[in-house]
Amino acid sequence: MPGIEIKVVIAGHVDHGKSTLVGRLLCDTGQMHADRKEKVEKRCKRDGKRFEFAFLLDAFEEEQDQGITIDAAEIRWNFGGKRFLLIDTPGHREFSKNMATGASKADAAIILLDAGEGIREQFRRHSRILAMLGIENIIVAVNKMDLAAYNARKFAAIKEEAGAFLARLGIPPAAVIPICALHGENLVQKSPKMPWYYGHPLAGALLDMKINKNTGLEPLRFSIQDVYKSGEKRIYAGRVESGVIRKGQELVFLPSGKTTSVKTIEKWHEPGVKTAKHGDCVGVTLAEPLSVERGEVAVGRKRAPAVSNLVRANIFWMGGQPLTAGRGYKFRLAAQEAGCRLVSVENVIDADTFEKMDASEDAIARNNMGDVTLQLDRPLVYDEFSKVAAMGRFVLVDEGRVSGGGIILGDARARLPGREIKDRKVFTERSGVTKEARRKRNGHPGFAIWLTGLPGSGKSTIARELEKKLFEAGVQVYALDGDNIRHGINRDLGYSCADRAENIRRLSELARLFSDAGLAVITAFISPFESDRQKARETIGAENFIEAFVDCPLQVCEKRDPKGLYKKARRGEILNFTGVHAPYERPVRPDITLRTDSIDAAAAVKKLLDFLKRKGKIK
Repeated sequence: MPGIEIKVVIAGHVDHGKSTLVGRLLCDTGQMHADRKEKVEKRCKRDGKRFEFAFLLDAFEEEQDQGITIDAAEIRWNFGGKRFLLIDTPGHREFSKNMATGASKADAAIILLDAGEGIREQFRRHSRILAMLGIENIIVAVNKMDLAAYNARKFAAIKEEAGAFLARLGIPPAAVIPICALHGENLVQKSPKMPWYYGHPLAGALLDMKINKNTGLEPLRFSIQDVYKSGEKRIYAGRVESGVIRKGQELVFLPSGKTTSVKTIEKWHEPGVKTAKHGDCVGVTLAEPLSVERGEVAVGRKRAPAVSNLVRANIFWMGGQPLTAGRGYKFRLAAQEAGCRLVSVENVIDADTFEKMDASEDAIARNNMGDVTLQLDRPLVYDEFSKVAAMGRFVLVDEGRVSGGGIILGDARARLPGREIKDRKVFTERSGVTKEARRKRNGHPGFAIWLTGLPGSGKSTIARELEKKLFEAGVQVYALDGDNIRHGINRDLGYSCADRAENIRRLSELARLFSDAGLAVITAFISPFESDRQKARETIGAENFIEAFVDCPLQVCEKRDPKGLYKKARRGEILNFTGVHAPYERPVRPDITLRTDSIDAAAAVKKLLDFLKRKGKIK
């Protein structure tokens, strides 16, 4: 696995030796700067203490004075031809949130136990956090074996109890190793003081771990963290969360839907790089510079991620107050962040007994786990954790503190009422009139023109004018307008992303019936999400679907504001309004684009009529 950085979180109770372990590993493999070591030696001598390996990592004097780790520290360590990022996290219960933050990006974990104290509550708490975050590669290091007189029976009892507990969580340990971090025993070399232990030392066990990181087999996910200017270059800096990014590769940026290709890959001190893979932090320049922001995710054309504001998730909650429906939280995934609310709780699991609890109150108490549905205030890019772990793991922030973490199970929109009909004897009935007969009678085939664009871009005006022109030309035509549909068939729907998805689903089914009847149907809907428009194409049928992008800059649409909706949205009178609070995903490959900032409605209609003639839809 050359070139891949394996992220390992170090967890455990306070004073069980996490920082000592990492400091000793660095020293014993010659990877600690001499000046850093000398500085710690002087401080320990000044304070009349023995040399503390932990002080090599504790960056803040407060940490050294208190003898604890407060914040997570990240240390790069190379061993056996592999690169590791060791994440040393706090052990105090009050800093469990910091531990969860560090663990949220890890591939594997080392949990430390004190041989004299054995299993304590913090071990169970940290284990549950790791299980909830889907970290399956776990090594248990039983530390301070010198204080237990290197007793094999004592180690065996701890090993059995720890292994049984982790197995109940579904994450049996890869190894349980007796160590003495202070003296470097069983860290890099086997210790002669524990001849009864036949396994690998800790460093060897890390090398032995099977981390599922397929360089090239996973779909590309390049998370944008910032955009810089260097001379004439605009560099899009980020991290390859999965897959491989290549020079010349075509990219789609989500959720915006903008497309271009990779011009160059910029890597520090490595000119001429042509590829970057999972774990690499790089910059890219693009063939066509785009206006994209932090949090956008660049992907390939195949195996696209989900873009939604509704997710189903497994979560572990550590907040001071219960996770409660209706309360606002921050949702963080990779470089993305959005406000979110708990919609529902499917089940709650008591983290101590692992028994299911009453979930009727739609809340999860501190230190409990559960399956939930979360609604974000804007669509984010994600994958199911089982498919792309890095894009399926998140944390929740409450009042500025990390208070929960979890893994994404899937898109909650799949659970919307009416999305699927199951366990019923429902069959599709075929019409007694063929499509060809309808085409012959009408003089044209049935088809749907799907007008999509920002509010105020001119969709409804174009739809009305096009309907009139087609009718005058003898075409059997009908226009479905968004406002009219919401007055009737969709009057029960609101304007959340979930309701908008259901709005488009119903419209798609209606347009399919119209086109099957041999009519030309025109839809004038914002339909802001690419995934929903693609589903509409599939529902209506690609041969009958024409996506017409009514392209108009936001500032022009807002200046027009024919219904005064932008002003109301800016004043906070309308929430979740596309272009103000909610995003609009530009079509990736529309069949036709109408630039209504530079042409009027009449010219747009003429362009559409010419297009329909070329495609053989009308005479």
